[in-house]
Amino acid sequence: MNKGLIVSVFFVGIATGWLLRGNGDLLSLQTPSTLMPIQANGTTGNVNTNVALASPPPHAAAPKEKIEESPNNQNLNELKNLLRMSKYDAVIAWLTVQEQAGVDVEGLRQIIMAHARTRVQQKNVVSAIRLLELLINHLPQAFDERIQLAALYQQEQQFYAQLTTLFNALAVTTSNLQVTQLDHLIEQAVKFAKANIGETDINANIKLYEFLIHQRAAHTSYYIELSALLIKASRLDAAIMQLNVVQHDPFVGDVAQQMLIEIERLKLLTLETPVALERKGNHFIVDAMLNDYELRLMIDTGASLTVLSNSVARALGLHESNALQRLLVNTANGSTEALLYRLETMTIGEFNVSSIDIAVVANLEINGASGLLGMNFLQNFEFRIDQKNEQLFLKYRE
Repeated sequence: MNKGLIVSVFFVGIATGWLLRGNGDLLSLQTPSTLMPIQANGTTGNVNTNVALASPPPHAAAPKEKIEESPNNQNLNELKNLLRMSKYDAVIAWLTVQEQAGVDVEGLRQIIMAHARTRVQQKNVVSAIRLLELLINHLPQAFDERIQLAALYQQEQQFYAQLTTLFNALAVTTSNLQVTQLDHLIEQAVKFAKANIGETDINANIKLYEFLIHQRAAHTSYYIELSALLIKASRLDAAIMQLNVVQHDPFVGDVAQQMLIEIERLKLLTLETPVALERKGNHFIVDAMLNDYELRLMIDTGASLTVLSNSVARALGLHESNALQRLLVNTANGSTEALLYRLETMTIGEFNVSSIDIAVVANLEINGASGLLGMNFLQNFEFRIDQKNEQLFLKYRE
């Protein structure tokens, strides 16, 4: 049996339902549509804005509550100078002062983001990243800034930082539209990360999906992807653990259960499995099953066929008229006539052989057994007998 073929077929099935679908566009560096359109000078960093000072209408009564003020031109120039000199820590400190003074900082925030875009245009992405990181740290509920920062991380091939930023943005969404936007961006970021890692680096891909599950454990398709990778790496027990988490999930549960079944089959192909024996003098007896009939057979590696007594044949419902042919077989009592039958299946432990021939001999007397286990069953496996521990080890041939 070809282990490689089984594994290949297995993964083709998995790929059909669960491997990433299609090639999406990479994240765009374009600012979300909610941002104010601002014209920035790509050389100086100066920004033209339309922010105007608030003027009360004529004869308006003095407000009882404090009204947020707009920054004056002097303040704007101070901000622009700090940005131009890349004194970003000072920019955030200055922004804090403006907030404390009751200034409406939304326009200032847009100026800072426009400066970050200018830095990108000037091929200074690292500087733009630093500025946005500081701004997000100062404004923990910022959403648009996180989207822009994630795009810059992708540009710098920092896909873990990109994904972390997008996952963190999920916590500050304020609408279903933003959640949908993030779902799409995360999907594209995962594709970007996998493209950078490459298909051949299985361990790096495993690390990626472990990270994704840690970030978003409720996204059950990640468990399917991770399990497929673990199987490729022959880490079957680890794959089983992941699949057990989602085997009852309404969306991926059926796939998980199918994969668990395939893993058990794969284990039989790759692992040597012991079957208990009982010693009888110099021979060993093993429990077996023919069709649905349980019996005990003595292992005889010198016998080409598996041989049964006629009492077992009667229990199996075998009649002389159903025999394929008559033949002579050698037993401990010498050469004797036998009837040849073909049975549907024979099983020992977890191993079975379909469409197996057996010979039936009259008056076969074997101490404690109903027949002989011959090579027409054993030849389908790599096998060995551990006489000390009284075990038969079987493994499917590759």
